Amino acid sequence: MQFSSKSSTYTKHCGIISLNNRYIITPIDTGIDGRFILAHVHYATEEEPNSSNSIATILNIYGKAASRKDNVEFYTELMQHRFLIHKITTIQNNMIILGDFNYKYESRRSNGTVEATTVEWTALLEEHFIDCFWENKSATFHGSNNLHYILDYIFCNNTSYGTVTECTQEFMNSTWTDHEMLVITLQLQKDATQGPGAYKCNPFLANNHKFRRELVIFLQGLQPQVELKTATQSPQEIWDWIKDEFKEHVRQFQLEEVNWRRKALKTLQAKRNRCMRAKKNRGLIFQGLDTINQQIGALQDSIAEIEVLKLGKYWRENGEKNAGFLKKLTVSRQNQRQLKQLRHPVTQELHSDQGTMSEIAGSFYTNLYTPTPPDARSMRLLLDQITPDMQLDGEQQSLLELPVELDDLLFECKRSPKFASPGSDGIPYQLLRLILKFPPLHSLITTVYNDALTKGIFPASWNVSLMTILYKKNDPNDMANYRPISLCNTDYKLLTRLLNHRMMEVAKQLINENQAGFVPGRFIAQNALRCQVIMEDAERTMNLAKKNNVIHQMPKAIGLSLDQEKAYDRVNLSYLQTALITYGFPANLVRCIINMMGQNLLRINVNGYFTDDIPKLRGLKQGDPISSILYNLAIEPFLRSILNDPLYHGYQMQYATDHPNYNANDPLVHVSKILCYADDAFVFVQDLPDLARLEYHLDVYCNATNAKINYNKVEAISLSGQNTWSYWQARLSEMNITKFTSNKDSNPVIYLGFPLLQSVQQREVFIGGLVDNLRTATKIHSVRSLSVVGKATVLNSLILSKCWYVLRVTPFAQSNVQAIQSICTKFLRKGIFPVIPWATWTKPKPLGGLGVLDVALQQSALYFRWVQPLLHPSDSPHILDLMLVMLVNKQNQSAHVQVPLLFPLTRTTGLTKQRTNTVTMIYKSVDRLKRINEPVHLNIATASILPVKAILQPSATVSKMPIRATQLQVKDLYQPNPDQPLQLEARKAPTIPADIRRACKKILKQINENKVHIQPYFSLMLQPPQGGTNRTTDISFKPFIDSYDFNSQQGLTRQISTRTFRTACIEAHTSSIARSNWNFFWSLSLNLVHRNVIYRFLTHTIPTKRLLHYFEIAESPLCPICGNEENAVHLLFLCSSKASIWKAIIFEFLWPTVSIGDIIQACSSLDFENIKYVSKSYTTAHMVVLVTLGNIWRAQVRMIFHSTPFIWIDVVQQIKNELLQLHAQTEIHKQL
Repeated sequence: MQFSSKSSTYTKHCGIISLNNRYIITPIDTGIDGRFILAHVHYATEEEPNSSNSIATILNIYGKAASRKDNVEFYTELMQHRFLIHKITTIQNNMIILGDFNYKYESRRSNGTVEATTVEWTALLEEHFIDCFWENKSATFHGSNNLHYILDYIFCNNTSYGTVTECTQEFMNSTWTDHEMLVITLQLQKDATQGPGAYKCNPFLANNHKFRRELVIFLQGLQPQVELKTATQSPQEIWDWIKDEFKEHVRQFQLEEVNWRRKALKTLQAKRNRCMRAKKNRGLIFQGLDTINQQIGALQDSIAEIEVLKLGKYWRENGEKNAGFLKKLTVSRQNQRQLKQLRHPVTQELHSDQGTMSEIAGSFYTNLYTPTPPDARSMRLLLDQITPDMQLDGEQQSLLELPVELDDLLFECKRSPKFASPGSDGIPYQLLRLILKFPPLHSLITTVYNDALTKGIFPASWNVSLMTILYKKNDPNDMANYRPISLCNTDYKLLTRLLNHRMMEVAKQLINENQAGFVPGRFIAQNALRCQVIMEDAERTMNLAKKNNVIHQMPKAIGLSLDQEKAYDRVNLSYLQTALITYGFPANLVRCIINMMGQNLLRINVNGYFTDDIPKLRGLKQGDPISSILYNLAIEPFLRSILNDPLYHGYQMQYATDHPNYNANDPLVHVSKILCYADDAFVFVQDLPDLARLEYHLDVYCNATNAKINYNKVEAISLSGQNTWSYWQARLSEMNITKFTSNKDSNPVIYLGFPLLQSVQQREVFIGGLVDNLRTATKIHSVRSLSVVGKATVLNSLILSKCWYVLRVTPFAQSNVQAIQSICTKFLRKGIFPVIPWATWTKPKPLGGLGVLDVALQQSALYFRWVQPLLHPSDSPHILDLMLVMLVNKQNQSAHVQVPLLFPLTRTTGLTKQRTNTVTMIYKSVDRLKRINEPVHLNIATASILPVKAILQPSATVSKMPIRATQLQVKDLYQPNPDQPLQLEARKAPTIPADIRRACKKILKQINENKVHIQPYFSLMLQPPQGGTNRTTDISFKPFIDSYDFNSQQGLTRQISTRTFRTACIEAHTSSIARSNWNFFWSLSLNLVHRNVIYRFLTHTIPTKRLLHYFEIAESPLCPICGNEENAVHLLFLCSSKASIWKAIIFEFLWPTVSIGDIIQACSSLDFENIKYVSKSYTTAHMVVLVTLGNIWRAQVRMIFHSTPFIWIDVVQQIKNELLQLHAQTEIHKQL
């Protein structure tokens, strides 16, 4: 049989497997040629499995069957394993001994002991264990000549026997095994505490044609009752009644239609067991036993065959190309963390019984959801921040009040998550959509939703939410360390999804740009990069102050990462209602929202059992689509109170007085006071007065909204990296803020998942942890057999995906990227020899590569998101874009950010050689781009303000130019030709200012003597104007920017995707195989062997004898079958045995005129057009060829590694069988 095991341990004789992802197997000992396995069973949730926390210990035995003497020797040797015997006789936990003991229960000596074993062994079992089947023993082995024996046993110690609830013996298909299966069911203590949970309808029924047909009949049958109820019940009550009836219909359908084979099998097994235990008429009964056995075997065959066929095609379609499918195979879905015990909030005692834990949870959330009256003055101060420009106009209000139409609901239903958990009614979106599409109910449905919107009246089921609690971190015994997720009914969430969509349309103008959470067009990484830019600017400013000995004058700015306790759950609804009205939201909509949030009853899921109803009188529901935008609107006045406070300074980023862009009359200052992503706030504090203002605003916010700040969890970080704790210590300590990080600390502060780096050491510590995680991930995925495509898919989607999030912000040094890439290459090359070149791995799949993402290139592609607005500024730039412009300009003393970006020679490193930072990453990103091979025409105004280095080609001479020379501009050396204003000419010495005359003269001399060379675009400007000459007069770098080649007409006017960027950067690849043929090949549903063999054939990495001999691995380059030199074509096609296979396959499946040469040509080009005709309708020519290649390869491997003779006739039969099986898999999928 084929097992889909979640955990297992094997020897060549026996194995222990877990088919349930709740349990893992930990082997302890094996021995006697692998004839026994001792293993612990643990819960998968155990962080450190060991003998003390195992739930059971299992000893699996396979006795020797050759003779009685051999078996006696086996048990004698088994008893001599002192560790094993001590373990199984002294263990206090559940101990189970089972297996094929290979001695007959009926064969006993005169003294009562069993033959073919030892007295010591049977005495051990009798003293310490109980035979689970001692009352109902029947033959477990059925041999030839109608011989039946009891050879299989399950023994439990006293501890485990007390938990046994059922023992059954099941007949197994005689073509599979000659043994029967013994089954025991144990009720473990932890499992006993797991309740039934909530009923959920199967969403896949929506694709079941029979269910859909019966549903229409069912709903039609409800119509008379619906019409009768209309006179006495409200639309909301009728809707709830329909849902209840629908759920019962689904339940009955599932009971009657699903798994009927398994139910029939269970019934037959029970019937057979009754026959085996019958005392009377055994002769008559046993006459019918063969028929029952045949029926059981047929059903088992049918079930197994269906499962194998389903999984076979599913694997071929998803197992190599679907990252989600691969992730599910290797990383089992995490079970909801089971509560072992909870701490009582009053007595501080730990309780593990279900009743008390439910009471503790209920009490905690009752207190959490009981509001404190908001302080009227604080609420007034806070809501005064909602100014008239933040209020909705009449058109926006009308949009929010539009009636709900059925198409709106169907649209929201269609775009909802497929596998979202339903609420208390158990109805998923897929099945709800079927109800919504039933025409007779349309009027009722729209009435229910419009009553909710305009009157705030809901079906009773909408006011009940199931709450599941997810562990976060810290003490698992404290209820405060769990995140509550509300599971609302899907029909309720359709309304909140619709309202959320409408509110998002108008909310962007209400929410300031410093709030990046859940607002269309904003991105979490914007705030993280902004933090990083500020810290790098503060560090640079501090270093400059050190150089000038004015460090004592510098502000000692810090950042504070605020931590709110249960932010969503503590929002006061009275405050929220007033805030929404102040924003100008329609009164009906506000009433609807407040009723949705405030009339709710919660049932908390504690280990599968639900608490009594808990009134939710405050807070938003995490898991409700509308909660995010409501929270943003609730916290916005607090953010505005800080942003609008003239006494609060925050961090001020500005040019130094000696910078070209400094304007003493109107200095440009970018002020950052607070950043927010939903409830994750990061505040910039310049000095102690700032801190006092912040504390004041926090107090007002908490008093008005019921919010609570966990000051003991707030993290402070020095923005410049300097240790300024002495300045802040007294005041921060008063606020109970004790965590302070500077560049002397080894671990960085993590904000929104991004490290805020202040030193090389912090970067290396963070990268070290990331690399360890990647290494662990590769080990997990390396245990599976994957084709080259599967490896590429896993690497891109499941391993390197751990990097992409941080790489878009965090500057990684080249050594860090190389460390990551080293892990990638080891993973890809494992088990493959000769290795596939890295260039082939990273080449695009349509060109014959495997599409592995190059880490360094992807890092630049991700960073280009920040570069693009610098090259192509927006009319309404984000403040982050402006800060990046200033950061680059400050480092280069540049007036135009495009200059250092477009002209690498003009860049400077600043004061000293800095560690890899944001500007470094921006340079790397822009430098990867290629330019089109066409002349670039700058105008005179732009060329004149360029640094001299911008017009020179890179050389050793240029790189060694003195600083004075590099500070010159083009206009210092050249001027417009008086006769040709669009042409430049070198300035005469008298016209050059005296202080720079010497430097200019030297550079011009080097140019004239060809010691340095001018860039081609500048050479054009020294010549008479041509047709393409740029005649504009404004300073513009557009011609240079437009020269970047993105293979797109839009250029930089649209956001460049990471894929477009990578395509624009990589060198042009060529392939002898057409792109369409490669695309066809990648689209095929193939297994590992099919895909690997032909791909390695195409990439010349087949381990042939000639190649292995070249690497001095094989002694001879000759074929082991025919003695000729073995290259790839010979190994797969031309060897005499292989040629016989191909001839037979051509005769059986292909057109008679096809030759082996035609097949070689088809494989070499992936073009099967010339051999496309087949004689069997159930297959195709390309599948015939690929299956044949796969089976030839398997036979070759068996011959080399297992010394199995290569018999070409057997291989042909295997090919035929596999093609039939592939056809059967396709057919079963059509039926399903």
